[in-house]
Amino acid sequence: MDKSWFQKSRDVGWLKSKYFNDDAKRIYLKKGEVLLRPNSYNDKLYLICKGVLKGYIEDEHGELFEIFNSSNDMFVGVYSFFSSEHKSYSTVVAAEDTVLGYIDHSQAAVASPDFAQHFLPVVVNEIYLRQLLAGQMSLERQAAMKKLAETEKMSTLGQLAAGIAHELNNAIGVVHRNTELLAQSLKEYFELKEPGLFSFFTKSLERGQRHSSSFIRERRKEIEQKYKLSARIAKQLAKANVENEQIEQLLKSGLHEFKPIQFLIDTGVSLHDMNVASTQAAHVVKSVRELGNTQKITLVETDINETIREALSLTKNMLLGIKLSIVTEVEGKLLANPGDLVQVWVNLIKNACESLKHEKTQQPEIEIKTWEENKTYNVCITDNGPGISADLLPRIFQPNVTTKVDGLSFGLGLGLSILKKIVESYQGAVSVSSQPGRTSFIVQLPKKI
Repeated sequence: MDKSWFQKSRDVGWLKSKYFNDDAKRIYLKKGEVLLRPNSYNDKLYLICKGVLKGYIEDEHGELFEIFNSSNDMFVGVYSFFSSEHKSYSTVVAAEDTVLGYIDHSQAAVASPDFAQHFLPVVVNEIYLRQLLAGQMSLERQAAMKKLAETEKMSTLGQLAAGIAHELNNAIGVVHRNTELLAQSLKEYFELKEPGLFSFFTKSLERGQRHSSSFIRERRKEIEQKYKLSARIAKQLAKANVENEQIEQLLKSGLHEFKPIQFLIDTGVSLHDMNVASTQAAHVVKSVRELGNTQKITLVETDINETIREALSLTKNMLLGIKLSIVTEVEGKLLANPGDLVQVWVNLIKNACESLKHEKTQQPEIEIKTWEENKTYNVCITDNGPGISADLLPRIFQPNVTTKVDGLSFGLGLGLSILKKIVESYQGAVSVSSQPGRTSFIVQLPKKI
């Protein structure tokens, strides 16, 4: 058998010259004109000489879905032309001005025994495209069903989370209100009983313990050397942030007033931290309750450094045994939800603490640095831990990526991808660089939102 016909039939130019060379058999469509409709009679095989045709099928709701996009030298109407019923299964529309050549069953060439052989590859290609389309639609349907199942799962989870959040909110509300009540009661009591020392309590209540471990260490040395005090007392004075003038007054009185001062300061700091913790817990609960809520969150002027201090109050216990350095080069303020920023810093600080403690890093250190550059506030949190593995580093912010190793997990169950979304919601960016002995997360936030 001469196989040259098969090679020729694969050449559209050859088919075009043999079967579609009659200028009388041309159809000119304007953009938007319909060539075929579902179940319409069609005994023509079309070849696109110029232009684009698109095919659509309609679902049970009347919505059209595109199933093919054919352009120059492609065939249209293959199914209806070769089928016994000659009925179109789709709507075919000109996507732009289009010129078609065609053949129909009235032509002698169509009745020729060679015709079927010549167009067999065209039919095979049509079958292939149909199978490809069916497979694609099946995959899309499976993906849609999976997405629907995930959506329903998240909806159920959201409802459950909202219920839990409601109960937690009641408990947190009690803690918060009672903390404020206790603080106010102690304020009135100390003002009455210790009027001369009252300012120590109010100052620590309002500000908490703001200084880093490195500052306290340097201040201890300074007090110890200047006033010839023991390391223990000097450290207590440094932690209490007692000014030199006040130390000199205490020395004149024989330090007998230091014990109540320490008590007042410790009480104030504890109440401050309780208030910060309950406020942040309320923010987290509110975030859970608002899952899926598209309402715009109210933004307020927020001090970045203050949110860092609040995050440090919340992570105070995690930081025990870790040298902390804070370098503040800017008093950055921007419009934000303070709880969001606290949440970001808490997660990053917790990451660093867990990494250092898990690897039992010698002389563990964390540095937090803030500065302004190109109208952007920068916050860098650096630790001297083992670093992040090279294979994980490029994917660290992707959803469903975990850094959990032998009980070590980053974040507060939210993941770094959520942290990244929080930062990006303020038109900011977060990046990471890591090598053994130094890992840095840099958060960039624009001055104006």
